Amino acid sequence: MSICLVCIIQGNIYGQNSQSSKRFLKWFANDPATLVKDFGVNHLVVLGFSGITFTTLSDFDERTSNQLSGRYNRSLYLNTTNEFGTVRIMAPIAAAVFGTSLLSSNERFQDAAFTSLQAVLYNQLSVGALKFAFARSRPYQNDGSLDFNFFSKTGTSFPSGHTSTAFAVITPWIVYYPSIFTYSLLAIPTGTALARIAKGRHWLTDVTFGAAIGAYWGYYLSRKHLSITTDEGIRFEPDVTFQSVGMKMSISL
Repeated sequence: MSICLVCIIQGNIYGQNSQSSKRFLKWFANDPATLVKDFGVNHLVVLGFSGITFTTLSDFDERTSNQLSGRYNRSLYLNTTNEFGTVRIMAPIAAAVFGTSLLSSNERFQDAAFTSLQAVLYNQLSVGALKFAFARSRPYQNDGSLDFNFFSKTGTSFPSGHTSTAFAVITPWIVYYPSIFTYSLLAIPTGTALARIAKGRHWLTDVTFGAAIGAYWGYYLSRKHLSITTDEGIRFEPDVTFQSVGMKMSISL
């Protein structure tokens, strides 16, 4: 993973005057308050559509689980990408990349590395809370996709922590260094999501919402740290047609 991230910045290193690393402490301390301040009607609309999306996709949960677990359970690609969602592996790697970035004078690299690490940490907190709140049974427990024991420790399926972690790690690098190469890195978290279904660890809705949560943290924090107010980059919005209702991710290169 660290090799991939180093490759991302090879063509983007430029000389800059070093700023105080206090900005990282400031971001870490102020971002939660800013998130609360930024919460508005748009977020409520998204939450409403998320509920509709879950209801719609849940009809495909058991079908996709059976199909993927039967065909791709031993896929080398999925077995490899599955590891990119393991937080006990990715969090130390993200921390190591950030530590390494401080040895350089490239502030953009430093900021991207910090944001990636911060996204992983924030993601872990939000996913842990949601897992406890929904307490959904996993596919291998054979209780069905609609078995919820709310606010208990009997289920940890929703949302997928592996999927959200993989997207949280990768998304900031895409926002900071948008290119064909960085966008192609989305194949990694996508593979993680498919692997979680194929291995019988999660349902389709688990990985879908896990991907949205991880990408949101990486995207939101990156744009905030970059002070981006335009519509460039990745954007999530409701996708409503006569046949379906869901969420759409728009990417502007």
